[in-house]
Formats: sequence, C-alpha cells, structure tokens
Amino acid sequence: MSDEQKIKAKRGGNEGAVAMGFRPRLTGDLLASSLLAYLRRWNAYGYQLVQELGKAGLPGFDSTTVYRTLRQLERAGLVSSFWDTSESGPARRRYSLTAAGETFLNLWYDMFGKYQEIMQSAWNSLDNSGRTSADAAATEQKKPQPRRRQKNARPER
Repeated sequence: MSDEQKIKAKRGGNEGAVAMGFRPRLTGDLLASSLLAYLRRWNAYGYQLVQELGKAGLPGFDSTTVYRTLRQLERAGLVSSFWDTSESGPARRRYSLTAAGETFLNLWYDMFGKYQEIMQSAWNSLDNSGRTSADAAATEQKKPQPRRRQKNARPER
C-alpha cells in the first residue's frame, strides 16, 4: 500500500482503519485495570481471566498478553499469586488483588471516568454535532489541497 493510500485509509473511517490494521486493542492500562477489576471480586487462574475477558466481548487479544500482564502486575505489587495444588491435575497459579492493586484500580476508575467525560464532550461539541466519521472524512477530502511547486519552476512574483 502506498503512503497516499495509507493516508486516505486513515481518513476514510473504520473501513480504512481496519484495512490498515488499526483496531481497538486490549493492552496496557486498559488490560491491567480489567484484570484487576475481575480480581477485585474473586481470586482466579489466568485461564479463567482469559475466558472472562472473552465473555465480556472485549477486543481480540493474545492470551499470552494476559499472562505477561499478570506477571507485570505481580512484579508491581498490584496482584499476588500462589500455586494452587488443591484440585486434581497439575498445580495452577491463582491470582488475587493486593491493597496496592485496589488503590490503583480506584485511581484508574476515577481517571477513566474523567476521560470518558472529555471524550463525550468532544463527541458532543458544536463542530462534531450530527457528523459521522464518514461525513468528517468526506469534508476532509473536499478541502482544497495546497499546490505543490514543480521542480525547476520559477517562484511566483
């Protein structure tokens, strides 16, 4: 795909974004806070958490990302884990929320609420009222483009 096609795809709404590989992803603080929120209610195995994220309808993700995030959360002191040997079969790691994890989750929840207010304000702003992303893309394409100077052309006087 040429650079021009990539730019047009970016401007063209969801279809262009999806074609470019831009999709909402469950990573970073969003994944971490989702995991902490599940652990707030009950201790869980990594596999259970992966299943719950899928049931919730969250965007697609690689389950290894969940396990990697759980290890990062444990190193940060936000979750703790232990090897559970109580059930038949191999030992499995069970995760639980720590006090620091609870504090982080509460801060994230407050911050996410403020971010949602900002997004809602931007969505409802006068400039965006009644416009869909397709309308915005069409308007963007209709804007006159600056003229490019040709090589060896004389500057206008």
